[in-house]
Amino acid sequence: MANLTSEQAMQLSDNFYYLGMAIGDFRYENWDRLSLDDNKELSDTQNMLLQQGEDILAYSTTLIMDEVSESLAKINEIATDISGTIKTLHNIQKGLNIAAALLILGVAITNRDTQGIGNSIKDVVNTWKNPLA
Repeated sequence: MANLTSEQAMQLSDNFYYLGMAIGDFRYENWDRLSLDDNKELSDTQNMLLQQGEDILAYSTTLIMDEVSESLAKINEIATDISGTIKTLHNIQKGLNIAAALLILGVAITNRDTQGIGNSIKDVVNTWKNPLA
């Protein structure tokens, strides 16, 4: 386990900012198809992801990760993929599921839960890459 450098924390914070904005894009692109509850859930999740990005910066000197470079590379990769394509996603439930998985990842990072971070990264990747069952 290693502490994040300020540059790594900034990069991670940026990822959460862009992911939060991507969830907002998904929400607006699907506005007419979302129930009121789903719309509220996505709005709340977007706000929490943005807040987690700010928290990551605030806690940057105390955040730790196993295999920092590998974990950050995977987060960067999936964040780029999600941010670039989520607003064209046609499956509302998958959008809700990915938003929830991202939120859980953010919580694991800000809670400094190294095992939870690794598991959450895997969950985000699986949720994004795999079709709904």
